[in-house]
Amino acid sequence: MELKDIVAIAGQSGLHKIVGRSKNGLIVETIGTGRRFSTSFQDKVSVLEDISIYTVEEDLRLNKVFLKLKDAGEVPTAKDEMKKSREFLIATIQLDSERVYDNDIKKLLNWYHWLKDVLDFSKLNEEETAETPAESSDAVEASAETSEEAKPKKTAAKKAAAPKKAAAVKTAAAPKANSKGAGGSKTTYRPKSV
Repeated sequence: MELKDIVAIAGQSGLHKIVGRSKNGLIVETIGTGRRFSTSFQDKVSVLEDISIYTVEEDLRLNKVFLKLKDAGEVPTAKDEMKKSREFLIATIQLDSERVYDNDIKKLLNWYHWLKDVLDFSKLNEEETAETPAESSDAVEASAETSEEAKPKKTAAKKAAAPKKAAAVKTAAAPKANSKGAGGSKTTYRPKSV
């Protein structure tokens, strides 16, 4: 199982594996229980591959975080003391303690413990090595774009727009609008004098 196949759904506990697609959303299976259900367009679905964690240096993708947690050995659970868990993550992945909340740490630790037995960590290594050449090719493309910007660009000549005809102006007076509304009667209400 890979991170691109696993999603978290807002309002649903646990993680879910993508099994298929329907015309209105995804068909997912809850990891651990095997319960299948479909999502709709209104559900907020987050693919774990797209999630990153704030660290001191940069944002760290979830695949790299899981690899570092696996290499660290014994990972605390979400039920452990929060101060101890935060210190562990600061030492392991250089977590930015000011920008990451306690709930996020609990969620991360829960996800790791749910996935450590079913996740293919060799695929996570491949994803990490695949990102490195892609980043260097992005730099080459960026330098190519800047050299193209230095060249003057040709612009297409605009066609002259035909003059618009003036709308005919009515000189007849329009009937006075009824102050009671569109469907009101033409009579006005006058209170009786006392």
